[in-house]
Amino acid sequence: MYQITDEARRKLLDFWLDYVGELLTPITIYDPYGYLGKGDFMNKVTDETRRESYGAAMQDAAARRRVILEILTENKKGMTAREVAGELHRRGITPTDERNYAAPRLTELYKAGKITTTGKKSCPQTGRNVAVWAVKE
Repeated sequence: MYQITDEARRKLLDFWLDYVGELLTPITIYDPYGYLGKGDFMNKVTDETRRESYGAAMQDAAARRRVILEILTENKKGMTAREVAGELHRRGITPTDERNYAAPRLTELYKAGKITTTGKKSCPQTGRNVAVWAVKE
């Protein structure tokens, strides 16, 4: 993933304001509660909470990837994303067995070269073919 520096971000914004911004029709922003007039305080608070949430989410994702690797290692035949999500729920790691608790982490593990697809099988809930994931040997 590419990181952009603050200086580069400022240059991009300046470019946009200079060249693209002139082409846009000015707009009026309706702000009945005066949120926009709060100054830097609102930006500082939202920046802090966004950063805190992001940090917590990244820690949760890393922990979930470790558990998913453990689950797939235990199950040599491989599992679908929905089956992995069900196991995460059974272990008390996620609040439900929704497949989206597992699918993004499976994609990350695949891109990292830790797991691979070993085939496909029909999902009993959707009736569609889905990938079967297993630890890469």
